Amino acid sequence: MRKGRKIILRQLKKEDAETLQKWYVDKDFRLVYNEYSSVDLEAIRKEISSLQNEIFDPKTEKVVYMVERKHDRRPIGLAGFRNIDRKNGNAELVLGIGEKDMRLAGYGLDIYITLLDIVYDELGLEKAYMRIYDNNELGLKTSINFGFITEGKMRKQSFVEGKYVDLWILGLLKDEYAGLSIVPRWKKKYKKDK
Repeated sequence: MRKGRKIILRQLKKEDAETLQKWYVDKDFRLVYNEYSSVDLEAIRKEISSLQNEIFDPKTEKVVYMVERKHDRRPIGLAGFRNIDRKNGNAELVLGIGEKDMRLAGYGLDIYITLLDIVYDELGLEKAYMRIYDNNELGLKTSINFGFITEGKMRKQSFVEGKYVDLWILGLLKDEYAGLSIVPRWKKKYKKDK
């Protein structure tokens, strides 16, 4: 379990399958979170069972956490890593807020900081990156405003919602993260909130 200022990241449980299914069938959630293979309830249960959430196991390439609000432990989304490449020192971040009433409630910043602390401080990697569809304007804007750097665009890479969309690649290096002014301010406030 990992704690941020406003959120907790915990391992997925089989009991989470119904919640995940509800989110997976939501087209707005699918726009931002594409790390699932099926909306079938039994397939989701199998996927949860197969996840190896031992992030320090060198063979682990994918870790997915349930995101809960800290004050009431309400599940609000998913966050984690895929394509963890220890040899080359990078990992891809994946996240999405499943609960519609929580999407613009300020949890994204805390999720970013919590995930990036894992990437840089616990795993000792050099880079985190994200892949974001062009039609996810809020996700793209939020990531860039946070400090991610645009590294490239794959034109008409995916067929989404009946049309081809571009896929942006955004990256953030360890020293760039360390230089972000929002991170120490956020953590300082977090210590006061404890």
